[in-house]
Amino acid sequence: MSMFKEVADIQTAETLNLPTPEFENINVVVKPSEIQEEMVKALGERAEKIRSGTVDATEDNMLKITTDGRKLALDQRLINDMLPDTANNKVSACAERCFKVWQETKEQKSAQLVFCDTSTPKKDGSFNVYDALEQKLIEKGVPEEEIAFIHDANTDRQKAVLFSKVRSGQIR
Repeated sequence: MSMFKEVADIQTAETLNLPTPEFENINVVVKPSEIQEEMVKALGERAEKIRSGTVDATEDNMLKITTDGRKLALDQRLINDMLPDTANNKVSACAERCFKVWQETKEQKSAQLVFCDTSTPKKDGSFNVYDALEQKLIEKGVPEEEIAFIHDANTDRQKAVLFSKVRSGQIR
């Protein structure tokens, strides 16, 4: 166990004396849609069935409910891609913020990184947050060629080219 702790300590920025950038953490509160509110109630009903033992764990369980809840909190289309895009969802709020920064930093050609640990692009036509965000940014006026996903760089060479384009301001 102590060896694990030592490895973890080595990996911290402080231990490595790496510079850490200053940043401002901005929380944006987005109200759920009516559909999301209904779906949250349904999650609660599923949980109640599990607690009461009326559902077999192979059919439904708390891990499945938690996963569905996380998806639902991000975008209702992750639960059902036939559901509507709402104007005040998290993807729209993110696109608005990214577009604002893109405009404000046009002269410097600054880059933004957006991380999402849920809903990575699959290239199969199914809904995902990355493609939805890209589409919203393009609709706002960001040139498509300035948007890139790390998921598209599968080799070290492709990643090096991508990073070079980011550093030069070609991809922002």
